[in-house]
Amino acid sequence: MKQLQVIKMALAFFLAMTIAQCFGLQYTASAGIVGLLTIQNTRKETFQICLKRVLSFFLAFICAYVVFLIFGYSAMSFAIFLFIFIGLSFLGHLEDGIAMNAVIATHYLIEESMNLFWIQNEFGIFMIGLLIGVLINLYMPSQRTKIEQSLFELDQNIKELLVRMSTCLLKEQKQGSLFDEFENVLELVERMTKQTYAEVNNRLLNDTKYELQYLLMRKEQINVLKDIYDFIVRIDFVGNQALDMSDFINKMSFEYHENNDVEGLKEELSILKKHYQHDELPQTREEFENRAMLYTILCYLEKFLDLKSNFCGKGAYCMHSVS
Repeated sequence: MKQLQVIKMALAFFLAMTIAQCFGLQYTASAGIVGLLTIQNTRKETFQICLKRVLSFFLAFICAYVVFLIFGYSAMSFAIFLFIFIGLSFLGHLEDGIAMNAVIATHYLIEESMNLFWIQNEFGIFMIGLLIGVLINLYMPSQRTKIEQSLFELDQNIKELLVRMSTCLLKEQKQGSLFDEFENVLELVERMTKQTYAEVNNRLLNDTKYELQYLLMRKEQINVLKDIYDFIVRIDFVGNQALDMSDFINKMSFEYHENNDVEGLKEELSILKKHYQHDELPQTREEFENRAMLYTILCYLEKFLDLKSNFCGKGAYCMHSVS
């Protein structure tokens, strides 16, 4: 993507400058600079910054006209112009247009004139550069297929975490080696979120933010799993309840995919919860502490499933599981 942006910038400069020359304008290199600076990372950013720069252009024109009319054309008058123009730009949140339009205003200073010819000339080089930059930046190759593949890979990573958590629960001696894996997966989610934001901002006519909502939901689920694992590594007793819990987590790993609305899993978890409540009371302090942590894990698993269930319910994005 960076290579593509470099190509776009060079092309925008060349085309804008060439077209400005064809129209017989002066200072045509400035048209190329305007075109180059118009290239942004996304289409949405491009249109937003263009609007600000158009407003900034007219603000610079008014400030320059008033200052040069009163103080004449000199370095001091240009400094006064900059003081007023930059101050008003910050007040109006038009900072993106300061450098570009300050350069354009230097042409008035050099020519010591703001007659109709030079006003038309500056307007021409500004609009040619802006329009060429916008047109070139309309080409944004879609990253949707790549994002969908990344979402699938993310789910596979989480499935693997579930399998390893299920296995870890059955071990009496636990080392807590999965904590680094959780951090790696969370970093992956952050990278994917940035990539997805860019894609959403490039789809100007498509306001869907499904991928972002999906990533947010998965991130919350990962944090819940991290909390569950924190309890798992503290359990040093393997009983029937731990076996049942391990089996359920393992089952979750098999049914963990995008289109599972988890209603079946929630029903099974509810049955498991009732089964725990009717089990015999623990006989020792150690059993009591382990049972308490297992029940806490069960509650966290309920939260984990509710996150996916709520996601499906809000957007009706999910289909019933075919697992």
